[in-house]
Amino acid sequence: MYICPVCQRTYPDDAPAWCPEDGSLLYATGGQHLPARLQPGDVVVEKYEILAEIPQRGGAGRTFKAKQLQLERIVELRLLPHNTVHPTAHARFQREVTTWSKLRSDDLVRLYDSGFTPQGAPYMALEYVEGGSVGDRLERGGALAPDLVHTIARQALSALTVAHAQGVLHRDISPHALLLDPHDRCRLTGFGLAKFVGLDGGDDPTAITMGVELIGNPAYLAPECITQGVFDERTDLYALGICLYELLMGARPFPGENLAEILGAHIHSRPRPLARWVPSRLKAVIERLIAFEPSRRYASAAEALDALRVDDLTPPPFPAYTGDAGALRLRFALTLGGMILASALISAALLYLW
Repeated sequence: MYICPVCQRTYPDDAPAWCPEDGSLLYATGGQHLPARLQPGDVVVEKYEILAEIPQRGGAGRTFKAKQLQLERIVELRLLPHNTVHPTAHARFQREVTTWSKLRSDDLVRLYDSGFTPQGAPYMALEYVEGGSVGDRLERGGALAPDLVHTIARQALSALTVAHAQGVLHRDISPHALLLDPHDRCRLTGFGLAKFVGLDGGDDPTAITMGVELIGNPAYLAPECITQGVFDERTDLYALGICLYELLMGARPFPGENLAEILGAHIHSRPRPLARWVPSRLKAVIERLIAFEPSRRYASAAEALDALRVDDLTPPPFPAYTGDAGALRLRFALTLGGMILASALISAALLYLW
């Protein structure tokens, strides 16, 4: 079954790619064709011995901690759903992941190897990073401290700057695609749905496509991704902005209970305001990253990174009264308390002198 995110009408499996009512891209509501479960000790493509499954790692498919037998090296092995790449597009997949393997940055998880299983499922062998994802941290302990979110933002933007400079879009950024090592250094992974884009801005005809299947996590899709199927640097930045908001607030700016509500919220709703205690610099950057109109967002990850380089982690000043009765009462109480304290000090001084 397919659903339109704008009018929220549903259509059967043989529906066209676009909604006949408003022309929006339709989205499949069914699950992925995930690869079969593997057990510790199983060997994949005669190269990788499965050690354990890693839950909820960023990107599509299933992820495992594995040992590369020839090199005696621990890797992260990702098996993608069989429907990720059409059998006629295997060369396209290889071209894309070859581009990713050439990316070099301390903020990116490196790609070592890629190919296809005998059953036709794509696989990728990645650098293994000890520690969990930012999403794991969020689920265990709730919202993160602003200074840590600021650091994650800078390192993720640095990673995107390198990837975008080589024409690689991520297209699946979420808190589970941001890994934290034991020293809280952030590394970007989860390029399982990445697409290579020509540096002139045109789509590479050899890049992977997934038809009308849902691409990426719907909670982090930009409005133009949902309605038009458009992916570019600014849609990656939008997804990162949603992540940063969620890390600070412990909840997403566009909530929803199901696929239709989540997709519709990105199109029809305004984000919930960030709290007043969020540092002003970080707040301004996030608000611009998640702007509805692409033209209001940063033009590049490098531009957003420059905006964050001013170390402004102090909370905003005490707000002036703007109609919030609670804030007014608090300000009045603080002022009155200060006056009483000053009066007591003056009285004590006069008694001492007397």
